[in-house]
Amino acid sequence: MISVIGVLRAPGLALAILAGLAASASASDIFTVQGIAVDRTADSATAARAAAQAEGQRLALIEVMKKLTLAEDWGSLPDVDEATAQSAVRGFQVANERGSATRYIAELIVSFQPEAVRRLLRGASVPFGETQARPAVLLPVLRRDGHLVLWDDGNPWRDAWASLDLGNAMTPLVLPLGDIAEINSVPADLAISDDETSQTALAGLAANYGAAEVMVAQATLMGDRLNVTLAHRGGPAPAATLRQSFDAGADEATQMRDAARAMLEALALQWKRQIIVRDASLQILTASASYASLEEWERIRNSLTTAPLVQGLEVMGISSDGAELRISYKGGVDLLTLTLAQRNVSLSNVAAAAVDPMVMETNIGTAPGAAIMPAWRLSVAP
Repeated sequence: MISVIGVLRAPGLALAILAGLAASASASDIFTVQGIAVDRTADSATAARAAAQAEGQRLALIEVMKKLTLAEDWGSLPDVDEATAQSAVRGFQVANERGSATRYIAELIVSFQPEAVRRLLRGASVPFGETQARPAVLLPVLRRDGHLVLWDDGNPWRDAWASLDLGNAMTPLVLPLGDIAEINSVPADLAISDDETSQTALAGLAANYGAAEVMVAQATLMGDRLNVTLAHRGGPAPAATLRQSFDAGADEATQMRDAARAMLEALALQWKRQIIVRDASLQILTASASYASLEEWERIRNSLTTAPLVQGLEVMGISSDGAELRISYKGGVDLLTLTLAQRNVSLSNVAAAAVDPMVMETNIGTAPGAAIMPAWRLSVAP
């Protein structure tokens, strides 16, 4: 049983049903968390439900803040009460609802207003990142008793990943359908290989899903232990393979689910260490935008105006196929390049050898009128 409940914030407006929330919650959204378990007892079913849902929203807000930040900063996260959480909620859904005359049990899916979450983190001076990585295709390969399992029915390692909220993660993952073409083109032994044939097959699989790379999650059962590697295949930049080992849980399914969740968190941590900026000083970069249509120009402009790192954008000149831009941003140019790449926009250095780096990228304190060569080019990525 799923109930859909929306929250509209306007003067004098109380709770209202949002018919479209179910569809929006299934879309990728880092400000949404799923699987918040609540269990409350009160004098009546109504009171128990209200208390449980209020507590669930508070717990969900804490989860969202943790999702956007590094573990070493969690001790500095702001304390939130139920009123603070409710004021930040954009909407929520209720699943697996059950109870009695005095008890209420359910799981919540809660979405928050991005600006409300940002305001809380900025107020506590906690660095955070909100650039979600481009989706990657996930291949969960299980090695058991010398045999590899990938597409087969009853792959508990795949089931473990499927139970997680992969779409709303900082590093979203897509489980492929496993149709005949995919089974034939990427068998399990090819998935865990890293030769040229494997790279070609995995690149084709990623392209079918509009993804930049494939993540191969190989789990090996050795007695009661589960050894896991999570390897990047393809992608715009190399990244280290993640490895962890897990002891047996209450049962195999629990062990694998806990392992999958830990690996997803490790992948998110790897990504957050790339995108979270601790130095908030602004820098300036000038770039030439090159485009073949108005649609491409809009994509470049929208990517810049919505990128969290970009604090200001000035169009200094524009024509039918190009524009000269002045960009104010936080973090280094490498981080800006990575952030824009997630939006399918390429930022490339076209004159690195000829231009002084101190001219290409300067602190915002540069004297007015100082010449900054447009040594960088923006274009829509292929």
